[in-house]
Amino acid sequence: MQRTKLVHDVGVNSLMPNNERPQGLADHLATAVLVVTAGGELAWMNAAAEVLLGVSARQVTGLASERLWPETPELTLAIREVAASGQAMTLREISLKLKNQTELLSVDCVISALPSPDGQAVIELQPSHRDRALVREAERNTQQRLAQRMVHNLAHELRNPLAGLRGAAQLLERKLDEPDLQEYTRVIIGEADRLGTLVTQLLGPQRPPRPQPINLHRPLEHVRRLVAAEQDDGIRIERDYDPSLPQVVVDHDQLIQALLNLVRNAAQALADTPDGRIRLRSRIAHNLVIGGASHRQCARISVIDNGPGIAPDQLERIFFPMVSGHPQRTGLGLAIARSLVSANGGRLDCISRPGRTEFLIDLPLGSAP
Repeated sequence: MQRTKLVHDVGVNSLMPNNERPQGLADHLATAVLVVTAGGELAWMNAAAEVLLGVSARQVTGLASERLWPETPELTLAIREVAASGQAMTLREISLKLKNQTELLSVDCVISALPSPDGQAVIELQPSHRDRALVREAERNTQQRLAQRMVHNLAHELRNPLAGLRGAAQLLERKLDEPDLQEYTRVIIGEADRLGTLVTQLLGPQRPPRPQPINLHRPLEHVRRLVAAEQDDGIRIERDYDPSLPQVVVDHDQLIQALLNLVRNAAQALADTPDGRIRLRSRIAHNLVIGGASHRQCARISVIDNGPGIAPDQLERIFFPMVSGHPQRTGLGLAIARSLVSANGGRLDCISRPGRTEFLIDLPLGSAP
């Protein structure tokens, strides 16, 4: 196939379709891109399109494109109209019935004519919820940063008075001769130390990440063994690892701390659950957007428990400092875990329903944060 320049009404991208999928910009896009001939045959598709549609380009190239969406005739008609008129067209929230899938996929679609004599068209497909999800993520991150800044400032304000309180209690203890009175000063010192530890946690990570290539299954195994040794209530910790997962550039110690917080949180959630199970899973995730940047491949770690789940009204707030569903917890574990993951260029999220809660860590592959 001849080289073709794809022009879109909201931007210009240079793609060079040929018999082999190009390893250029198009394959690193999170948006699914397809090229269709004037006759309606699929000429080329990028990696994101393969993932979205659940097909291999080698299997469907040269076939009628409508076979990819057999129950969406309006998309086929729109492609023909664009190829004939040369005018771009946008379709919002159209439903695709994909092969081997029972549920419909809602997508936004932009169809543009290519400036070529053979009437090719380029199709861009994107799940309809994606823009809304990105806006929600940006808003949530902004709110969390503001909350963390407030807590951080409060911790700084508390640190100096606590140090003065502890020092005064130590001086007072030296002046007292009666053991009973010294016991009171020891209580003051002990409580000051406890609050000092809490303040240190509120201040968050005390050093920047020191990333290095690691096998993610090593910190996972370390955390699994550690938490298993802490449990005496019969909670099972299961492994579901992808052995083909490549190395990830991340701070080993900070990742362990984040995982410890997540797995211990899951264990606490299972306190009243008979036959409690925690599953540690690793997989490859494709075409994710993290912090506004698109990543073709990410390593995904999941911490899954079969506990009661998280209430929907709590789900958006669980990563905020001092938010906890348990009166005996500080509400810092999840906030610290997300801060550590974010510092290493990743994303920590959660999906939950009764009987299944999953915390997901996504870490980009291929470069240091």
